[in-house]
Amino acid sequence: MARVGTRQELLARVETLSPLIREHADQGERERHLMDPVVAALQDAGFFRMLVPRDLGGLQVDPLTFYEVIEALARVDGSTAWCMFNSGGLAISAAFLHDDAANAIHGRDPRGIMSGTLYPPGRAIPSQGGYIVSGRWVYASGCWHASWHLGACNVYGPGINEPRRDNAGIPEIIMAHFPRAQMQIVDTWDVSGLSATGSHDVMVEDVFVPDAFIWKFVSEAPRGRRFTDPLYRFPLPGFLRWPIGAVALGIAQAAIEEITQTSRGKTPRGSATTLHEQPLFQSQLSQAVALVRSARSWLHEIVTSVWEKTAGGDTASLDDRALFNLAGVNATRSALSAVELAYAAGGGSANYRRNPLQRYVRDIHAVTQHIGIAPKQYETSGRMLLGVPPDDRMLLL
Repeated sequence: MARVGTRQELLARVETLSPLIREHADQGERERHLMDPVVAALQDAGFFRMLVPRDLGGLQVDPLTFYEVIEALARVDGSTAWCMFNSGGLAISAAFLHDDAANAIHGRDPRGIMSGTLYPPGRAIPSQGGYIVSGRWVYASGCWHASWHLGACNVYGPGINEPRRDNAGIPEIIMAHFPRAQMQIVDTWDVSGLSATGSHDVMVEDVFVPDAFIWKFVSEAPRGRRFTDPLYRFPLPGFLRWPIGAVALGIAQAAIEEITQTSRGKTPRGSATTLHEQPLFQSQLSQAVALVRSARSWLHEIVTSVWEKTAGGDTASLDDRALFNLAGVNATRSALSAVELAYAAGGGSANYRRNPLQRYVRDIHAVTQHIGIAPKQYETSGRMLLGVPPDDRMLLL
């Protein structure tokens, strides 16, 4: 297991692993999940444990380091970065669990990996010392190589078909952790983009989950023993949703680098000059660079600002969360535009599977389909900027 490293050391590890990740990228697409050598290398580098508490052997890095590592991985391969964003982000649940459960998931198995999904919620019925859980969750990215899974569940009373609600009418929701051996993977992941993420459905039926492996999804995030550390008071969407922007920016940066390199030797049909020399391409390239760099700057500014506030003992305000949400959406949409500019500049040859540009296009479009950065989030951010709480409770955690 890799020792605790600085941001620069972690980014250097990405560079070291880049040839291996690229070597297995095509096979990962065919098999529809990350290849074992890639997963093992990511484990050895400590990337799956970036947000795991140090007292459990994790790296417990700051949020901006997490974002930069995710983006660096996305410059190499979008599916790898997506799996890391999901599994790496979900590791923060270690701070919300009973010590025995946190040790079982992260401490005793230093190579353990978690997958997880919040929608649609499963069904949890209280039982002596825990809950009986059943459910089928979609888009379980990384489930193929995960040793644990986290699933959100509505709580039901015995023999009652409606979920329990509080006095405000909000459903009672818990997060249940169960080992790989108790879940079934349903082979559903046959897609065009992010193909190697292995985002199949997962199912469990009448599985007993002890209380120690449960935390409640309430109006405020749970405050366990490790929750006193600023990292675990950082807004939950900052690890479970908004890093999507970092994935998108990494894919876009890779597309810019690819088309820049291609332009030096590509002479489009019917032209006497290389693409590199043509004014239209020069304009397309500059637009793409501006889109990515400005979006990255704003996203990093927001991450840094909210982290400084959290580290200082404050709580992110509704306005902070609105801007964070908006910066994540903006990064993703800006990255989409940049990739499409690069792909268009690549001409007909960009459509061949041997050309990396076609994968960047497929992957970036898959990224933009996530509900967390869908166009609806512009409306949600606008509501929050006007002081109106969002309908999605996740944004308040």
